[in-house]
Amino acid sequence: MKLRLSKRLHIAYLAFLVPIILAFISWYFFPIFAHWLVAQTFSYTTMGEEADWLWQLAIRFFYSWYTFLAIGIAGIWAVAAKFARIQQSKKIKRLWYPMVSFLVPAYNEEKNVSHCIHSLFKCAERYPSICEIIVVDDGSHDFTYEIAWAAIELNRRKNPKTRGKVVRHSANLGKIEAIKTGVDSALGNLIAIVDADSYWMPETLLKLVDYMLLNGKKAVTGYVHPADGDYEVNPYMVLQQLEYSQGLGITRCAQSLGNNVLVVSGAIGVYNANVLREILFEKNLRSVTEDLEITLEMHKRKANVGYVSVATSSTIVPVSFNALWNQRLRWFTGWLHNTSSIHKDLLLKKSWLTLLIWYCYIFEYFGAFIDLAAMLAVPFLFWFAPDPILFVLNLLIFLPYSLLIGAINQTIALKYAYHRHNYRVLLFYTPFYPILRLINILTRLTSTFKYLLGDRGNWHTRIDDKSKHF
Repeated sequence: MKLRLSKRLHIAYLAFLVPIILAFISWYFFPIFAHWLVAQTFSYTTMGEEADWLWQLAIRFFYSWYTFLAIGIAGIWAVAAKFARIQQSKKIKRLWYPMVSFLVPAYNEEKNVSHCIHSLFKCAERYPSICEIIVVDDGSHDFTYEIAWAAIELNRRKNPKTRGKVVRHSANLGKIEAIKTGVDSALGNLIAIVDADSYWMPETLLKLVDYMLLNGKKAVTGYVHPADGDYEVNPYMVLQQLEYSQGLGITRCAQSLGNNVLVVSGAIGVYNANVLREILFEKNLRSVTEDLEITLEMHKRKANVGYVSVATSSTIVPVSFNALWNQRLRWFTGWLHNTSSIHKDLLLKKSWLTLLIWYCYIFEYFGAFIDLAAMLAVPFLFWFAPDPILFVLNLLIFLPYSLLIGAINQTIALKYAYHRHNYRVLLFYTPFYPILRLINILTRLTSTFKYLLGDRGNWHTRIDDKSKHF
């Protein structure tokens, strides 16, 4: 029986070779196809001049990089996410559920905190054990404290078994201190940390706890759906929905296959209370991406971290350029601070987590420089091309082909992220996704230079800068 299972696993893992094979086929045959299409469609014949070796090297590098990245690497992530989803589909009925303490750190969240509290009471109604909700008002200047109290009292009338309270800081001490204050007051064996501008689906807590306990995890997170608190028509928000479906629906889901989830998001996370307390009160957490810092510390303590694709939280995301820019600067600066300083020892370990961190450096941070170089190189490649017209014609063929590959990848991502929900309309926004990609490229470059100059990030650049780490 074990031999059969081993053979099945080996056959299943051969699926990881399929994207690489497809990438190689595309890499080898697409130039031939493009040459034939130019001749057939435009009846154009090349001038026959020999290209400079440096020009040829640049063309082949950019073409190979994007082909294997968009088909090979993206395909491997999709296959890994598929296997992870199969593992998560196993259902076992539990007979005992521990008490859960919801912890909601809030700063100037009078517009969102009531919705957040209401959603957590709905989760508590579906959960077959005791829950409590603790809101920590971190020195807000608005009516967060009063609205949070009113929301708790109103919801307790419908669900009296769930207790709740609001703790208030007299001054703004920061999110880490707000979390510590809440953890000090928490009675549950499990602690769920929820951003005040986020709200959970009614079944989310039950799904997270089931997966966490049945798989021996010390922390678990789920899918985060970007929202704007209104009709979800803001263009920045729509682009972030595309981004999150890829980054969470595929990449983070795939990370859970090997217990290498990098971030337990501030918008949705459940922790073992004892492990979380040890980290909070033994370590001096100092980065602006506390969720990443806590998660990496858990990995160093051999505490397993999981991801549940069917557990969902909605969160309010930046809907203006300035807010989005400041959020991404903080995210990327926090990443550099954590991986190159606070947890730099992880870069030299022999583990899949180390390989994943290096993957992020190579394909995301170094890749940002390649993306920028590719955009800047286009006019020079045209100018020095042995046949500029042929170069433009091939570019006109390559662009729709790359858009088709992007649409296929996005279709898979939306399917993985939203399951039965109908978000196929987002596919029509795929051609505009490079706008968000360009913003990420520029903010990565900016954060890198600022980090090298000693900038370690700032929480309060703008009041509307959100606290989630994607």
